[in-house]
Amino acid sequence: MVRKVIVTNISLFLFLAVIAELIFGNWIWGHDYGMLNIPRNVSRSFDTKGLYASGGQTHFTRDEHGLRGPYDDVSQIDILTIGGSTTNQIYIDDRSTWQSVLRYRFNETTREVTIVNAAVDGQSTRGHLKIFDEWFPNIPNLKAKYILAYVGINDVAVDGAAQYDSMINKDVARRIRHWISNNSALYNFYRILRGMFAAQNSDLVHGSGSPFDNSKWVRLQSVDAPTIIEQKRIPDLNSYRRRLEALVEQIRVFGAEPILVTQPTAEFRIRNASVWIPESTDGGPFLGGYLTISQFNEVTLDVCRELGGVCIDLAHSVEFTDGDFYDRIHNTPKGTKKIGRYLFNQVSELF
Repeated sequence: MVRKVIVTNISLFLFLAVIAELIFGNWIWGHDYGMLNIPRNVSRSFDTKGLYASGGQTHFTRDEHGLRGPYDDVSQIDILTIGGSTTNQIYIDDRSTWQSVLRYRFNETTREVTIVNAAVDGQSTRGHLKIFDEWFPNIPNLKAKYILAYVGINDVAVDGAAQYDSMINKDVARRIRHWISNNSALYNFYRILRGMFAAQNSDLVHGSGSPFDNSKWVRLQSVDAPTIIEQKRIPDLNSYRRRLEALVEQIRVFGAEPILVTQPTAEFRIRNASVWIPESTDGGPFLGGYLTISQFNEVTLDVCRELGGVCIDLAHSVEFTDGDFYDRIHNTPKGTKKIGRYLFNQVSELF
């Protein structure tokens, strides 16, 4: 008798679960995200005290479409940002990302400008091109006046970003998990509850590489000095140029105008219109980091100027100091505030 009751209850539960999945899930109706590795319906908390000095409990949220940031109508977005982890900013609180700082600056001037984040950790321009075919079409009526591409760093090692660029993980188990998470109503309900009640500590994978705080800095050159182009980099730079040209075209086909922004790293500082680099352990200048990213930044600006986009050389304009980065490339809230305020000064006249 007891066994019969247990079997009956389990069967009833499974039946109701199937009904719930069919009604509320995406198995039959809804948007087909398949096995795409796009974080959706995410609400996570991180303890970042061990990552940067001002760290604490931070919150990272992305909605049903995988977008981060508030908006009323997905067809009325003013600026849609794309990029990698330096744009996604998973360990920066929702209220402190550079997109949020930019939004607050517009609000202070009584202008409501909708700024939404569509970045994916690890993506290069290869991945940015694919989102227009594989992700954005799944968001009904998605439109933006401008698409801001904060690019360059991940293209330095574009082959290393392959799994993020494809947006479909090669690991079979992960692909199945993404397939379930992209379709299951019950799984997404569980994920939301988990984010609400169980704060998850950061694994600090972003904390690799030195932010070069407390380094001795050596003046290299003025910010407008010609960029040194290494022969070994020319094939990679030419490939990056072609991808960037295609990205600008894709942005315009989407119906938006491109804003291309160069990327800084902690490996150089801008002071009084000059580039400063850290002194290496042997007493000489540590040139490699600046030389590499500056070559890609130069291509970003060249393509932008040639194709008539909005060109912002943030890398050579913002004076970052100690405490602005928590590793080689990622900014702390102190750094994101500088980025957001600088971008406001550059784009405010567009609205």
